[in-house]
Amino acid sequence: MKRPPAQRPPAGFSLVEISIALGVAAFCLLAILGLLQTGITSEQTTVGKTAAWGILSTVFSDLNSIPADQTTSKAYNISLSTTSPQTIYFTKAGKPTGGIGTAPTADSYYRMSVGIQGASATFATPRLTRLLVTWPAKADPVPGTWPQKASGSVEVITSLLRD
Repeated sequence: MKRPPAQRPPAGFSLVEISIALGVAAFCLLAILGLLQTGITSEQTTVGKTAAWGILSTVFSDLNSIPADQTTSKAYNISLSTTSPQTIYFTKAGKPTGGIGTAPTADSYYRMSVGIQGASATFATPRLTRLLVTWPAKADPVPGTWPQKASGSVEVITSLLRD
């Protein structure tokens, strides 16, 4: 008696298995593309904040280095006797595009606003000082006022003491 030949299962994948694998792969690719956009947005925000903190740090250092016999800062000409906000515009690279109160230029990206509460040319007690960097500069182009519209900002409220 002869035995019948053994049946082999068909080789390869079925259409159902291929469809499921393609669905899983498409879902994973969609998730990766969604995370890519989030990562790019996060990176742009980080770059903007890093540059803004650099600007804020240099302006604060300039204010702290004013000698007791002077009333304005050396690098940015910020007056210690003005109580209204003083505005300086900066490029993306952190370079000033003009002086105090000048309008933003085409290169202006950051807006630095400095306010000294109870400002006077000579003070021996600490004065509350607000330093605010916002961007983009053209969103609120009126110098001498606190900005109202910005997509990004960093702010420090500190005390300034002159000896």
